[in-house]
Amino acid sequence: MSFRPWQEADVAEIVKLCNAHDSAIDSEFEDSSEEEIREELTGFFDEVFAEVYEEDGVITDLVSAQVDHKRKRVEIDVFGLPSKHDYDRSMQHALTWIKKNYPDYEVRSHCNDKDLKLRKAITDAGLHLVRKYWTMRNYQPDRKYPKLPKNVNIRRADFENEKATWHFLLMDSFSDHYGFQKKTFHDWLSKQEEAVLQDENGVFFLEENGLPVGFLVCTNHRSENQGGFIDKLGVRKNFRGRGYGELLLKWGCAYSVERGFKDVALGVDTGNETGAVALYEKSGFKAANVWLAFSDSE
Repeated sequence: MSFRPWQEADVAEIVKLCNAHDSAIDSEFEDSSEEEIREELTGFFDEVFAEVYEEDGVITDLVSAQVDHKRKRVEIDVFGLPSKHDYDRSMQHALTWIKKNYPDYEVRSHCNDKDLKLRKAITDAGLHLVRKYWTMRNYQPDRKYPKLPKNVNIRRADFENEKATWHFLLMDSFSDHYGFQKKTFHDWLSKQEEAVLQDENGVFFLEENGLPVGFLVCTNHRSENQGGFIDKLGVRKNFRGRGYGELLLKWGCAYSVERGFKDVALGVDTGNETGAVALYEKSGFKAANVWLAFSDSE
């Protein structure tokens, strides 16, 4: 009975463990795909510490610590079988690794707001609540693409040849968002090329008089659940207040319906000062899951 590094032969069992953990806490939670769990195991940012706890041949716990050198922080994620787990043990295991390898980095973690036991383990480990996020869902997305003003065009990006424009729009649109760190084109592209759930047809640019001023990224994160997912949507700071965010949002919904998806989801920081929550609610999105973010130093 001990922690050990995960192995390829464990993946199917780990996927079941993670989904069992989340579904037992929140009935609105959708199962994660194998591709999503693999991202958890192989790293979202830089290196990752990912180990399982095995007892009598059964994996009861998974703990990961995702290292983000750009932000100088490590984020802990914990999963456990509903019938048998030890969140405190997993948190301490990750903290021991972080203290040894990245003692000067900020430590972060998160959990579903309904997961009271994991929340207690996180706060008992010395972290405190700093942010709240929602997963929002539109159960009746409009199938019609929005009518555009005469000087506005939304077009599909050339996935292979317009990544520099995509990067520029992302860096400009998100520069004032909480916790956002700008990346060079090279650093951004190296991670983007690892995105296994990317939809190459799902990147769109909004242009005003031929100038790209906004972007939309739809991915395959919910395709196994017959749902669309808007991964990112942004408008350059100097072009906000013109209704472009709403046009892009409606475009993403219509595109998802066109693909045959039954509904559309997205994630949002409830403290976002750009008015994103109000926009999404106005467009028919409702909170489906609430996530809490914790830090030891912020």
